[in-house]
Amino acid sequence: MKKQKKETGRVVAVCRSPTAGLLKQPEDRILIGRYGVEGDAHAGPKRRSRRTGLVKRNDRQISVVAKEVIDDLQRRFGIAIPHGGFGENILVEGIGDLSNLSEGDQLSFESGVVVEVTEQNEPCANLNVWHKRVLYEVMGKRGIVGVVKKGGTLRPGDAVAIKIGRSRRRSP
Repeated sequence: MKKQKKETGRVVAVCRSPTAGLLKQPEDRILIGRYGVEGDAHAGPKRRSRRTGLVKRNDRQISVVAKEVIDDLQRRFGIAIPHGGFGENILVEGIGDLSNLSEGDQLSFESGVVVEVTEQNEPCANLNVWHKRVLYEVMGKRGIVGVVKKGGTLRPGDAVAIKIGRSRRRSP
C-alpha cells in the first residue's frame, strides 16, 4: 500500500464575529464547539439557505482561508486585507490554496480540533470591498467551509494537516 503524503502547515489567525458580515475579528484563541466557533454568527446546528431560503442543517459552521491567497492579492493589487477580512474563522499557511480539498477531506489541528470539508467556499461580491477584481481573482481559491468533527481550543501557531477523505483515497 502506498503511503499518503501528509501536507502540514500552521494556523496564522483565528477569528470570529457575533454578527453576520464579511469581517471577523482576530482573537488570541477560539473555542470550537459542536456547531462551530463559540460566539460566531455562523455557528449553530441550522442555517437558512441563501439559495432556497429554507432552514437546513448547518454545513457551513467554519470557514478556512489560505494566507497565500491573501498575500498574493495584497502583493498584486497593493491592498491591505486584515486577518478575518475574508470572513474566515481560521487563516492557515503552508498547505496550499485549499482548492484541492473536497467534501469529506479533513483539516486536523494539533490541538485535536478536526474540521471536515463540506464544500469550497464560493466568493461573493462583498469581497470587492478590497479591490474591484478580488471576486474574479479568488474564484476557486476562497477557501473551504466545513463542519466540526471534533472541537477544542485553536490558537495561532497551531499545526494543521490535511487528511484526504476515504472516497478520494486510491486503492492499493
